[in-house]
Amino acid sequence: MNHATKARYRATVHYDGSGFSGWQVQPEERTVQGELEARLRRLGIDERVNAAGRTDAGVHATGQEIGIISPRTWESAELRRALNSTLPADIWIEVVEEADPDLHRRFQATGRRSESSLAPGLAGRSPHRRRGAWNVESRPDDSALREAARRILGEGDFARLSKAGQPELGTRCVIEKAQWTATRLGDCRLTLVADRFLHRMVRYLVATMVEIATDRRHPDDLIGLLRGDD
Repeated sequence: MNHATKARYRATVHYDGSGFSGWQVQPEERTVQGELEARLRRLGIDERVNAAGRTDAGVHATGQEIGIISPRTWESAELRRALNSTLPADIWIEVVEEADPDLHRRFQATGRRSESSLAPGLAGRSPHRRRGAWNVESRPDDSALREAARRILGEGDFARLSKAGQPELGTRCVIEKAQWTATRLGDCRLTLVADRFLHRMVRYLVATMVEIATDRRHPDDLIGLLRGDD
């Protein structure tokens, strides 16, 4: 990057993932990265946008960090206003700030946080709930969910609990926090904090824990999957 003519900015983006095939640009698919880069080109900025993490199809973000390279003619506040004026309603830029020239949001991120919600019973079928929660027929056993979450803490191999790893980093991840809590609406919410998440890893973890907490899987299956069993 020519530091004299270009600057690197860090931005915080929020989006409703319902209408996207995930973060990363894909041919013939609507993606968050694709929308951002298309809007930046309208502003005369033809650069690749990098992110602290990639989200799967349908996943929402409330504070994803991204990096933007832009001509120095743009001020941070002006770039934020210009982007928000052209972006669709399901993407919003909260803040834009000038960053260190060597910043790379993906490779320098130190952790990721994910929240997943279960909405049990008839109330969870409301269209107002479907964008933010997975409707399950009956409420899983709370103690079984908490015990399953405890078992994934620490470092583990998530090859069997994800769709794909990353060639340069493999399939091992460190889970720093895994906690199920009840919301005021009566939903079950899983909070995960990890050094990184693999493709579909969060969804596979949630599904496996729900199967355990509804007696469709043995609790030891989770340990076996982390060990690499079929």
